Parts: sequence; C-alpha cells; structure tokens
Amino acid sequence: MLNKNNNSGKIGVWLIIILVVAGVGILVWQFLIPEEVSETVDEKTSEHLSYFRSINDNETMALAGTHELWLKGKYLYVTSVKEHGLNVFDVSDPANPKYISSISDNKEILMKKPHSVMFSNDYAFISSTGDSAIQVVDVSDLANLLPVMSIQDSEAIGLKGVHGISINGNYLYAAGSADNALVVIDISDPTNIKHVITLFDNEELSLNAPHQVAFIGNYAYVITATEGIEILDISDPTNPKHVAAFVDDEGIALNGGHNIEIVGNYAYTVSYVDGLGIFDVSNPKSPKQIASIYPTEENGLLAAADLDISGKYLFIVSEVGNAMVMIDISDPANPIIKDTIKDDGTTFLWNGHFTKVIGDYVYVAGLQDGFGIVKFSKE
Repeated sequence: MLNKNNNSGKIGVWLIIILVVAGVGILVWQFLIPEEVSETVDEKTSEHLSYFRSINDNETMALAGTHELWLKGKYLYVTSVKEHGLNVFDVSDPANPKYISSISDNKEILMKKPHSVMFSNDYAFISSTGDSAIQVVDVSDLANLLPVMSIQDSEAIGLKGVHGISINGNYLYAAGSADNALVVIDISDPTNIKHVITLFDNEELSLNAPHQVAFIGNYAYVITATEGIEILDISDPTNPKHVAAFVDDEGIALNGGHNIEIVGNYAYTVSYVDGLGIFDVSNPKSPKQIASIYPTEENGLLAAADLDISGKYLFIVSEVGNAMVMIDISDPANPIIKDTIKDDGTTFLWNGHFTKVIGDYVYVAGLQDGFGIVKFSKE
C-alpha cells in the first residue's frame, strides 16, 4: 500500500498519456476503419480463438458507435454513442443473436453517449456520459422499453462525465469521472431513485478520474485512470469510509486504470499503460499485487481497455493492440497467455473497447458501427 501524496506528481503526466492514446485511437478509427464489415468472416482463426461473425448497424438497429455490452439472463444490452441508443438482443443462442428492440435519447430520455448498464429486477440503469445522468428504463416488456426517471448532475451530486456504474443491494455506485467523485444512489424504488451521498477526491481518498467499481463483501474497489484503486468500507452505504488506497507506483500495474473485476479473493485490472494486473484482496486493508502482464506489440495488450472472465480464462480487448487476448488464470499468481487474435482490417476487433463472454463466444465492441463475435476453445 502506498501513500497517495507520493503519486501526486505523476497524475498530470499519465492523464496526458491517456488522452493522447485515446486521441490517436479516434483519429485512426476515422481514417482507417472500413466502411462495411461482412456479417461472416472466414479464415480468421488462431489456436484457441477464431473470429466468428460481425453484427452490423442497419436502419432498424441503433448500433452506430457501439460502445458497451451488458448481459441480463439470455438478453444482451448494447449501447451506442453515435445514435445515443440502447439495443436488446436475445442471445440464448450466442452464435446467432436476435435483435428485439431499441430505445434512444430524446427530450424525455437522458441517454446521450450511454456508457454502462446495470440491472435490478425489471429495471435497467444506464449511465449517460453525455448527459451526466443516470437514466432508469423499465425492461419488463423487451419489445416496448419505457423510460421511468433520471437523475442528472448538479454541483452537489458529482455525476459529470459519469462512466462506470455498479449495483450492490439497493444502492447504485456511479463513477463521476469529470467530477473526481463516487456517487451513491438509493434504487430501492426504481421509480423514485434518490441521491444519497457523494465522495469527492481529496487528500485521503484516491478518486481522481474514477472509472469503474467492483465489490467483495462490504468493500467497494474503485479503479481510477490516474491514481490506482481506492478501497471503501460500504457496510453503511450512506456513509462509505476509506479503508486503503493501492496507488500506482513503479512496479504496480495500475497506470491508466480502466476496468476491474473481482473473482474470489482476487482483483483483475486492465489499464491503458500497464496491461493486466492481478491483486490479492483477501485483506482489504493491505492489497498485494501478485502478478502482471505488461503490454507489447506482440501480445496484443497495448491500451488494454476491458476484460471479462469465464472459469479459468480471462479475455482482454485492447484499443491500440486491436486484439483479443485469452489468458489462463487457473493460477492467478502465474497468468499465461493462451492465444491472441488481432484485427486484419475487416473485423470489429479494431479499437477493442469492451468485451463480454457468452457461452463459448466472446463479444467485442470498439465504437464502430456494430460488434463482433469470437469463438473460443478451451483446449
């Protein structure tokens, strides 16, 4: 565990690096990505990974600038930052997703540049980065998605530039990235959600540019783009308390943190600068890094943006590596890259930003006009 103040001089430098990486990705996307991607792609096969299919935007679906992919039961919810929309697909057959319906931003719906989607019973909660808001949608009838209500940013709330959101019990935790804040919202009544408390970055809390939140027991782990991981005791959600901060430093794989997932006593992180980090969080007061894989052009982890885990395998997509990487984490202290598959100019692996494992398939989105499906074999 490191002191936050020891890292303060590095924050501006790494923020610049992250912005430059993101800017390069956008410029390359504008000039190099092909206008059309075929629905099926042949001979894109590696040892364990094979590019299986592309789902393209059309006049029916709102998939322009496909951003993130979220699963609820047998249904996949896909966000679009160009059309400011939320799409629903039936993925009971992961190889053959079937479009059901869409809902898009308008005067009554705050869904400009939708980011993350979380669920509680028959309600979806969408973080709207463009509107700095949380929008609630009734998804009980998938053919007829209905807006319910929303909470928008104010000086006191701290939702400006909201990115990742997560739900724990009756509370939603939102990363207000532009406000350097973690916002807690009571969602016990989805038709009347209420702001509870906001924690802002300060000398004690490492909440500069928070991006995503994960939970284990009564603890929340907040990964940030410029500092590392802030650990909070949320046994009382109305009054979260600082427990520890695992702050980026030399040898710690947290530069440009982008996402975090916790399985058992281990936290797995991806970052734009440092690739994959694995941490033992069995003692929240003293987390320990036990392994990391740093990015190279060959391993496909340059600007690692997102990860998902299925059994003993972890999948990472990267924005600069334009790749999907399959890693064996059966021994978390010794992760082994099993396979890497890269974009060749015809797939949606380009600018890989978000990924979701469904059965024996891994879906990937990268702010293009559609999403891709990769099939994987375990042995």
